[in-house]
Amino acid sequence: MQKKIKEIIKILYENDNFLIVGHVGADGDSIGSVTALTRLLKKKNKKVRAYLNRDTLAPFSFLKVKGEEFYTDAEKLKEDLKTEDYILITLDSGTRERVDLDEEIINSAQFIINIDHHADNTHFGKINLVQADRAAVGEIIYNFAVEMIDKKLPLAVAEPLGTAIITDTGALRYENTTSRVLRILADLMDFGVNIYKINKKVFGSLSYQALILKGMALSTLEKSENGKIAWLYVSRQMMHEAETDYTEGLVGLARDIEDVEIGILFTEEEEKEIKVSLRSNFYAEVNKLAAEFNGGGHPRASGATVEKTLQEAINSVVEAAKKYV
Repeated sequence: MQKKIKEIIKILYENDNFLIVGHVGADGDSIGSVTALTRLLKKKNKKVRAYLNRDTLAPFSFLKVKGEEFYTDAEKLKEDLKTEDYILITLDSGTRERVDLDEEIINSAQFIINIDHHADNTHFGKINLVQADRAAVGEIIYNFAVEMIDKKLPLAVAEPLGTAIITDTGALRYENTTSRVLRILADLMDFGVNIYKINKKVFGSLSYQALILKGMALSTLEKSENGKIAWLYVSRQMMHEAETDYTEGLVGLARDIEDVEIGILFTEEEEKEIKVSLRSNFYAEVNKLAAEFNGGGHPRASGATVEKTLQEAINSVVEAAKKYV
């Protein structure tokens, strides 16, 4: 894989115009990795732009994602790219469909460099760097950073990398927390990254509205007869009443119940568009469960979108989950 990293770095040095993007419904790994790589290329005097959906940025405001290289308006980005040749770098996106860009922008790129850590990545890029044994894409981008900057990483790059890694390891609680992850975080701390600050911002603070929504979601909590599956849901009406759509962390509440193996969160995005978040503890490979509904992800953390009513989605996914416990 080091050879592939060097191949991509050679492309980065030999070209000038890049667009960087993460996945739909971006999380901390996606946002942190996109931010870090964008700033890294900026420091190398490259023409680089990134697209970040403004709806996903609120919990990560401490990263100070501002400046002309960061776009939150897809139409403005499309207009600015109209007459340009650019290389598209997709991060943390297992499939082309997961890339958080209009198809027109994707199709207009010279080619795609696909960098990811999902085992079920479809290798949709011209160049694909997929390292499924990495806890986060931020861990992969760290390797680019230390290759391209032969001295102390600037905090503007190091902090989003720390955010990416901490988010996808669940504050170092998940089984993907390897000794390599800890060594990288130690390096990032030496570069000035405040691990406590990131943990507090991402996992230790909640708006009043989000707390109200959490209470509503917990009131829907159910378990299967054998106690191995727990699920809860968030409807559009609940989000309207709570005045927020922030559901981060809710699926973990179901998974973390004693003796539960699979936790599921159903989020009603539209009347017949249900986002399904899947988490497991020890043995259930929820990426296989997600694949039954045209989704995917990691063995312990996956998701899908089901085009059914909320109750229909709950019934079908819970029934399918029983095969895995």
